[in-house]
Amino acid sequence: MKLFSIDDLSIRPQPQPVDQLPRSELILYGETTGKIVEGAVLEAAICWRGHFLIFLTDDIINEDTLRIYLLDPKLDMVDAARLGGMYSTGAFSALQLVEPNLIRFEFFGDTTWTLELLDDQSFSVPMVSDPKGVTRPFRLSHRFKLHGDPIPSPD
Repeated sequence: MKLFSIDDLSIRPQPQPVDQLPRSELILYGETTGKIVEGAVLEAAICWRGHFLIFLTDDIINEDTLRIYLLDPKLDMVDAARLGGMYSTGAFSALQLVEPNLIRFEFFGDTTWTLELLDDQSFSVPMVSDPKGVTRPFRLSHRFKLHGDPIPSPD
């Protein structure tokens, strides 16, 4: 597991209408890739067994979302998840790589989140298998699991 620098993997924001979420093109080793992901700020990029794990935020005040993508060596999406909720925001911090397959970080809910990378697809039940505040595209399997117990924000 290796943390990438911005010289290895970076993003180039794409023009978007004001009413749409920000999108960015992935730049790998200084070369454009044509691969577009949602997100405006690259928080971290990690290489794991030839795959790329990237963390992006939307840069939206008072409602920032953390987007996590696991990409294969061709930068095709293998798995994805979002952390956040309406009127909640977070700051990505305290990143730790724990060999061989764990990543810890903080984002929202006064929580240390743990992302567990999996060698193979693992069965999961949509909308039930993930902690509160995590949403994913509808699929019955995933290549990473998120663990955390966010504390609700006071109203």
